[in-house]
Amino acid sequence: MRVPLFIEVKDRNVLIIGGGSTGTKRARKFSLAGANVVVLSKEFTNELIQLSRDLGVVLIQVDLSVPDSLPVLETWIRWSDMVVYTIPDNMLASIVRLLCKRHRKFLNDATSAEHTEVVVPFEAKILDSVRVAVTTEGRSSTLSRILVRKIESMLSTDLELKNLANALFTMKRILKENVKDYKTRMRLYEELSNDSKFIELAVKGNIDEVTRYVMSKISKHSC
Repeated sequence: MRVPLFIEVKDRNVLIIGGGSTGTKRARKFSLAGANVVVLSKEFTNELIQLSRDLGVVLIQVDLSVPDSLPVLETWIRWSDMVVYTIPDNMLASIVRLLCKRHRKFLNDATSAEHTEVVVPFEAKILDSVRVAVTTEGRSSTLSRILVRKIESMLSTDLELKNLANALFTMKRILKENVKDYKTRMRLYEELSNDSKFIELAVKGNIDEVTRYVMSKISKHSC
């Protein structure tokens, strides 16, 4: 059972094995997120070459099908925090999985939903500071893409949801600024989140009324 997480990869080391279309997509994604990205491959796409110029992606040309290349492969796997494998070569895939286990590195195996440890989902930003990610556990990337688009289309036009999100963000900020005790703050947060009056004010989008209501709850609790 995989645990869904959003992980900060800034300044982390990501090794990508394979310089084709999938390797290029992963290199772009992780380098834009601030990771140190190295790509091992016999050949590289034009976009990867451009990424090396624009974002500092390191390209190392090596034929990993040659046995003499294994020391190079293991050296870079040791360097990495996460390995992304993208080459349709079963023998090489088995070696990479073995080395990742030996050196306790997370593996995103883009060639095998069964063997991958890390899933890179399809994602979308719906509201300010709200992101959703979808995976079908390797069964269909097309379905994942369709589901993300449907969620994005459905929720991005929901005005009440936008109002509720703004009100909840505001409520959390007010509680942090005015209630120093963590347990008390969490108790008030839970209470307000289930308060029908707060929800009613929230979905209407009047932040001033929401602010006054939250402050009144804080005041009553302090009395």
